[in-house]
Amino acid sequence: MNALTASEMRQADLRTVEDVGIPPLLLMESAGRAVADLARDFLDDLDGDPIRVAIVAGPGNNGADALVAARYLMQVGFEPDIYMAAKAEDCNELCRAQLDIMEGLGASISFLREQSPEFFRSGLRAAALIIDGLLGTGSSGPLRDQFRTWVNEINIADRDVIAVDVPTGIDPSTGMVAGPAVTATATVTMAAPKVGMLLYPAASYVGELWVAHIGIPPSILAEVGARYHVMTKQQFFYWLPHRSPQANKRTAGDIVIIGGSRQYVGAPVLCAVAAQRTGAGYVTVACPHDASSAISHHLVEQVVTPWPDGDAPAIVDFLLELTRHSGAVVIGPGLGREEKSQAIVRGFVRETARPLVVDADALFALAGHTDVVSGKKAVLTPHDGEFARLLGEKADTAISNRIKAADDFASSLDATLLLKGPRSIVATKEATYVNLTGNELLATAGSGDVLSGMIGAMLGAGCSSRQAAAIAAYWHGITAAYLHDQKKHSIAAGDISAALQEALHWHDEQEEEDDGYLTRVV
Repeated sequence: MNALTASEMRQADLRTVEDVGIPPLLLMESAGRAVADLARDFLDDLDGDPIRVAIVAGPGNNGADALVAARYLMQVGFEPDIYMAAKAEDCNELCRAQLDIMEGLGASISFLREQSPEFFRSGLRAAALIIDGLLGTGSSGPLRDQFRTWVNEINIADRDVIAVDVPTGIDPSTGMVAGPAVTATATVTMAAPKVGMLLYPAASYVGELWVAHIGIPPSILAEVGARYHVMTKQQFFYWLPHRSPQANKRTAGDIVIIGGSRQYVGAPVLCAVAAQRTGAGYVTVACPHDASSAISHHLVEQVVTPWPDGDAPAIVDFLLELTRHSGAVVIGPGLGREEKSQAIVRGFVRETARPLVVDADALFALAGHTDVVSGKKAVLTPHDGEFARLLGEKADTAISNRIKAADDFASSLDATLLLKGPRSIVATKEATYVNLTGNELLATAGSGDVLSGMIGAMLGAGCSSRQAAAIAAYWHGITAAYLHDQKKHSIAAGDISAALQEALHWHDEQEEEDDGYLTRVV
């Protein structure tokens, strides 16, 4: 599924109007109807006569969409109370036309700049539902004072809120929130998700995310929004590799994990087990000699190969030979941060031609040396702190615009970056995917090691680095959802590996909410 920035959405609108010939009023009609349809789902079970709906409308297209929604709700028996953020003469042409229609229908219309805060407050609290149509994708940065006041009143009214396109106050392109923003129960966004609403902190204001298919052709969305995508169930199962009937343990995926140390035994164990449970046919853990006995104690199906004593170049040569025919290499889990370990990482990554997953302590070794991974079939898997270390002096950009920082980093190296965290980002030179699966159960030590093993298995099965990272992140997340569905209060990382197959079947059986007109994304 394509996701768009604010500027890309403007291009899609413009091309639909100018190239295809669909008039703006028709697009607006579809948008408002979609908002009204979702509103009815919230309202249909309520008792009362009349059931009041507060429509808070701004002076632009977003406000016009909200007014169309008000008209549809009015036609089926609900009573909209319209609160305008601007007078008619200050609205744009489309919004003014919808306001004239509502005046002609005798709707209750108030202009907020002429009313007291108490009037607005009491109106919101008298409503069963609030529709936020104040500001849309054309807005970014801090709100002006009056809009801040209105947003605060919406939030303290303690009512369900449906946001039109985006909740007022969030940045639809970056996901940043510069001040007060509407906390929506649900958001109906038009044509495609906006990139910013998929990312935190903005994602916490969106609520249920629904996409309304308002008539913008999919071909236009694909052309103007080729960069950003949402990883979907359909995409996941399409990309998920399946073994050939003629597969053997090597062709199913021969994975080598370079990791472990005397202090850190668990990380390579978790990684190895996850790789095998995700589909790898043959898994080897290459580790220091003084860690091999402890690691072997925890592994049965996997091979443990200690590397010889010697200096870093000699160990690198050993590892290059060991991995010469492997389908993928995962390097870093539990390796430690000693100078010798870091030299081994840099030397191996520089020389190997095998598909790579670079994680944990290997990321520490690459800080200031990311050139060694440039142009390789590699997936780097930092969390935010590790990413900041990799960025060095550019770390501040990851705070101000996380997805742009991921794009720039992946593009500069021509490698794949899986930036972990809530709403993980898979960035490549060509395209970026946002993963919406996962929950708080993944906040447990070792879950990242499990994820790295899963990525390694996907690389070993022949997936591209982009596919491997996106498939693994999605599967990792749906497993957390499955465990949550099983009423798990908390988990250990090994529980993720143990549940991978059950989660796959559970997710396949989940019904999606999509009637061809409104699609629930999250």
